[in-house]
Formats: sequence, structure tokens, C-alpha cells
Amino acid sequence: MNMMITRRVASIRQPLLRGVQARCQGSAALNESAPSKSTPPKQIHQRLQSATIASTPRCDVSSMALKRDFGDYYFEEHSEALLSAFNVYDDMHESEHRVTATARDMNLIEAALAVQDESYDKILILMRHGEAKHNEFERKYAQKYGSSFEQANEDENYPVDPMLTGKGCGTMLNVSNRTATFFNKETGLLPDLFVVSPLRRAIQSALISFPHDAPLTSLSGTPWVCHPACMEQANGNKSEFVSSPEELEQTFPGINYELFHQSLMQGDVYNSKEKVPLFESKIDLMNRTDAFLEWIKERDERVIVVSSHATWLQSLCAFSLQYDSQSNKNLEMFKKGELRSLGIKFS
Repeated sequence: MNMMITRRVASIRQPLLRGVQARCQGSAALNESAPSKSTPPKQIHQRLQSATIASTPRCDVSSMALKRDFGDYYFEEHSEALLSAFNVYDDMHESEHRVTATARDMNLIEAALAVQDESYDKILILMRHGEAKHNEFERKYAQKYGSSFEQANEDENYPVDPMLTGKGCGTMLNVSNRTATFFNKETGLLPDLFVVSPLRRAIQSALISFPHDAPLTSLSGTPWVCHPACMEQANGNKSEFVSSPEELEQTFPGINYELFHQSLMQGDVYNSKEKVPLFESKIDLMNRTDAFLEWIKERDERVIVVSSHATWLQSLCAFSLQYDSQSNKNLEMFKKGELRSLGIKFS
């Protein structure tokens, strides 16, 4: 077992710590060439039917330099801690039966085809929220004072559980153009379930990106669930301080907050100002992504949209899921507003 862990850590260490970005056009939904607005739905459907996974073009971008959003200051520190925690986490769970799944990165055309492919148990549509007001605050604070995130976080005006900025809303509106093209009856790619983090920026991003499936107004009646396992613990960061279920219900009605209620009733602590060692927080993070994977395995829904955060998404993709390729796509941190699609098969 230790030899297997060592091999896997060795295989992910360099690309993870270098931050190698393989932003392939075929695997990032926002970079896909969407059919023009003038293309009739029947032609889109015919195009999907005639497409094959083998013929989907892939581009070689292995030599591209690291590209990440401004403000993702924690990339190297987070990745280093996550990698260190992985060894200990696997040892802790060596005698347990973890839910494991093999994942394949795919574009939205492939995802639509995969709906008809019974070899995939679930089709996951993963998205990171758009720019939020704390990102903007940190940027302006650094420009004005030249100080660090930690100092900005201590400012009394630092946003708590912030909503999106205008730029963030615009990014998610662009995503909604893609979802309108690819998620419809003509393509057959229709969400069965929406799962959102309790943080407002993740909920708002999902609602903007999928307006035709919004709760209370959608004719489809697709369920929306707020899942507390889809976020990382606050660890003293005010932007991670979550609103109460009652406050969220007032702002975003129609979403099921029962799991969040249950978590609070069971004594789970949120909004703690006390900082824990980063290593410990990553152990907790991997517990969360593993728990989420087990949760969706037990559900009947197959096409599931998940709106969460960069560190949570990286933990899910890099450690809870096992990718079937060597592209290292699963090691890349999601950019703000990025959407990816995966087909997964449980072991």
C-alpha cells in the first residue's frame, strides 16, 4: 500500500507544485466553440449524434506556463499542504472502504453523448464561482497599502460571505450562454440535480449560469440542494464565514437547505475565527470531498451540476477521483467561472 501511495504522490508532485496548466480546448467548457445562435436545434442534435469521442480534437499544451487568476495567492501553499496531507489521509483510511471512482475529463459534446453511455454512472458538471467582492477588496487593498491577504482579512470592512462583483456576474452570464446551447432537450444533456456550496457566491453563480433551471421558476422542477460538504472550513477567513440557512432561504428561496440544517444541529462549527494548521484543514477538506462522492453514489440522479470553490474542486478532482488519463487536468486549479464536465464510474 505504501509503495502504491509513493508512486501516486510521485506522479502528481511535479505538475501539482509547478502548477502546470493544460488548458485544452476540448476539455474546458468555456473555451468550446459553441454553435452560432443561428444554428437550428435539429442541426445541433445531428452534430452531437454524429460526433465520436475518438474524433474529438485534443491540443498539446503541455508546455504552457502557469496561468491563474489574480488573487489565487494560495495556489502553491494550498497544493503543498494538500499533497502532504494525502499520505497521512490514505494511511488513516487504509483499513476502511473508501468510495472510489474513475473519472474522465470531457467536453460538453462528449458529456451529451455520455448521457446515452451506460458505462458512466454519473456525469458531473463542476463549476467554480465567479469573482466575488472579497477578491475585489483584496485587490484594491493591495494596490493601496501593498499589504498581504492576512492584513486585508483583518480589516473591519472586509466582505463576509460576499456576493459576486459586476465582473463576476458578467463571467457567469457568459457561462449561461454556453449552458443554454448545450443543456437542453435537443442535446439530451439535462441536469437531474444541482448541488451548491452554502457560500452565497457559489449559489449566485449557479443560479446565473442555469437560469432556465432556477428553483421556483423552472418548469422542469429539477431539485437544488445546499450541501455543507461542498465548502472548506473557514479557518479564520471572513470570506468563508457562511450565512445561516434562514438568511440563505430569504436570499435564495426554493433551494433545499435541510442538509445544512442537519449539520448545524449535529454541532458542526462554522465561521470559526480560530486558525488551524493548514495541514489539518486539508485533511478535513479531503474528508469532505470523499463524503460528497459517497453521497452522490447513493443518489439516483445521474447528471449533477456542482457549484463550489477552487480548493474544494481541486481536492475532489486530484484526490477523491482517479482520472483515467495522464493529462494532469485534474491537478489544475479551477479559474473563476470555469466549468468542466466529467464522466465517472464507481469502483
